[in-house]
Amino acid sequence: MTDDDLLRQAQRGDRHALDRLFRREWQPVYGLIYHSVQNRAEAQDLTQEVFLRALKGLDRYEQRGIPFRAFLTTVARNLLRDRWRRPGPTLVTIDAAGDLATAEGPEQQVLAASTAERLRAHLATLPPDYQTVLRLRLLEDRPVAEVAALMGRSPGAIRTLQHRALTALRGRVLEEGMRR
Repeated sequence: MTDDDLLRQAQRGDRHALDRLFRREWQPVYGLIYHSVQNRAEAQDLTQEVFLRALKGLDRYEQRGIPFRAFLTTVARNLLRDRWRRPGPTLVTIDAAGDLATAEGPEQQVLAASTAERLRAHLATLPPDYQTVLRLRLLEDRPVAEVAALMGRSPGAIRTLQHRALTALRGRVLEEGMRR
């Protein structure tokens, strides 16, 4: 069955066709994103976001002889472009006055980077929904209403999901601390 056939069936509401179509395209989209971000967990999150956006716009998608993969690639590139435009979190900050005497020394910078890396490793072990809600709410500082719209949930569900994700992350960090 061709992608065009699967796409037509998916647009008519056939979940099986949608699943087959998305499974065919998952790896190429993930590869494109991973090449840009060089982080497995973030690439998975962004790939998921591409498919969520594609799903939301599926009923408006028109076949014009261009492969569906090209549409997904455009969505992925737009998502990456948006990601690079937003300022990301910084690990080391210097006060606004620029007083270098109070800036963290090399030892503190290494400890901060090590701590951040351990947190990223623990975050990558969480379920995908937990990773997504923490990335959107805490790292990207998006409002609850926006995260709710992106994830297709109510604001209350997002608050609950965020709380559960933080509890799970805290538990993993504490477990690691007890093993040391």
